[in-house]
Amino acid sequence: MRNYTEDEMQRMRVTLNGETGLDKIKRKAREEPFVPAGVALTCFALLAATVGIRTGNRAYTNNMFRLRVAAQGFTIMAMVGGSIYYQQMKKF
Repeated sequence: MRNYTEDEMQRMRVTLNGETGLDKIKRKAREEPFVPAGVALTCFALLAATVGIRTGNRAYTNNMFRLRVAAQGFTIMAMVGGSIYYQQMKKF
């Protein structure tokens, strides 16, 4: 069996699948824009909570952890809502 280079493997993936991984991420972000926003908000809240832990500000840390939980809930709702929306669009 022949050993393929990484470039050849990438070209084969594009040929077989029709899109690269980055193209797929871009397409999914356009289809469901609230999901990446929720992920970004979750990451921000987690980083902010880490800063709060390091500085010893307990109230700020707790608020950021609550924001993280809310952002995760928002992300899940965006995923479910987008899925339902696209199922309804396929029916028409």
